[in-house]
Amino acid sequence: MKVSLIALGCKVNQYESESIAKKLKDNGVSVSFNLEPSDVFVLSTCAVTNEAERKSRGYIAKIKKISPKAKIYVLGCSSQNNPSSFAKFEGVYAVYGTGKKMDIADLILKSKKGSNNKIDINYEDNFTPLPSHTRAYIKIQDGCNNFCSYCLIPYLRGRSRSRNFESVKAEIAMHAKTSKEVILTGIDLSSYGLDLSPKSSLIEVAKIFKEFPCLRFRFSSLEAGIITPEFLEILKGLDNFCPHFHLSMQSGCDKTLKDMNRHYTSAEFLEKIKLIRKFFPNAAITTDVIVGFPTETEEDFEASYQTCKKANFAFIHIFPYSKRSGTVATKFPNLATNVKERVGKLTKLRDEMATAFVKKLKGKAFGLLVEAKLSADGEPCGHTENFIKCYLKKGTKVVPNNIYKVKIIEPYKDGAMVSLEEK
Repeated sequence: MKVSLIALGCKVNQYESESIAKKLKDNGVSVSFNLEPSDVFVLSTCAVTNEAERKSRGYIAKIKKISPKAKIYVLGCSSQNNPSSFAKFEGVYAVYGTGKKMDIADLILKSKKGSNNKIDINYEDNFTPLPSHTRAYIKIQDGCNNFCSYCLIPYLRGRSRSRNFESVKAEIAMHAKTSKEVILTGIDLSSYGLDLSPKSSLIEVAKIFKEFPCLRFRFSSLEAGIITPEFLEILKGLDNFCPHFHLSMQSGCDKTLKDMNRHYTSAEFLEKIKLIRKFFPNAAITTDVIVGFPTETEEDFEASYQTCKKANFAFIHIFPYSKRSGTVATKFPNLATNVKERVGKLTKLRDEMATAFVKKLKGKAFGLLVEAKLSADGEPCGHTENFIKCYLKKGTKVVPNNIYKVKIIEPYKDGAMVSLEEK
């Protein structure tokens, strides 16, 4: 039996999908992470936008086209939100939501049908992913308590819950045997530990890495509120911390932030960025911005745009607003116009800032983690500690899953061209 696992959306889906794959592989099943002819497919769906849900459903047709007789097991946020939209397809054997995902592996091994859309109130700590040979993701938190007015995720993933501290440490130790880098991830990573007894925090998790000096680490995404002098001081004292801060801003307009139910102002957000650069001058600070939120006027967008300019981000992930039934934002009057033009204007600024960030670092040395996959042009490539995508000249002799000291030469493709520094 061959099983293909397709994970759409966030890194949490990817992590959970790899955990299912490990259990199957441990039981003698051939697994793949590609859309290719297989006996069974496991589709991890996403519901962050309407487009993500549409894409999730569209994968059923793609699967049926290449493997008409395959059994399909569906799980994730989109199937949590609307299970019937997947169950109606011929060949769908099971529809799960965001809970009890590891049960899918047992269903496949027993060739059984099933359904489950119950969200557990406790952290489900039965995931163990396949060993990674470069960069490993470790999920340490699930759910969200923030209830931003545009977001469905708290309804689909449930309330915030944290993974046991010792369990986190054990998985870090496992990946230290095969990987050079770990990315800590979750749905609302910044809330890690607040529900534990005694309470814990990301600071305590970061301190674990003192015991694994050969393993560098980074956070997937953070809320601005966690950025304090104490937090940054501890990170600065860890030689293996990667100074890449992805802070979800969503808007740089105070009125829009209030309508989004985001609990900070643009000025407060900019102060957090200033604080990061005080401790980490070469840090990459990236963000998410929603364009065309229902109450966002042209003046509001301009305010958001100016905040982005002041922040001088290394990169902006831009998302046109997606209406999600069941959220507070659907009740707002739609004042947003010319959304396509706004996206284009912000995209131009994003690209200018990304290029300027690389130029600022020209001649500086960083540690490049070389990845197994070459670029389309056959160039060795990978990421620095501050997450710049870097390329070496074709034919440069490097070994994947090793960290090399490199010097930034110039902006190149979606990152930078670099040269190896002599040892």
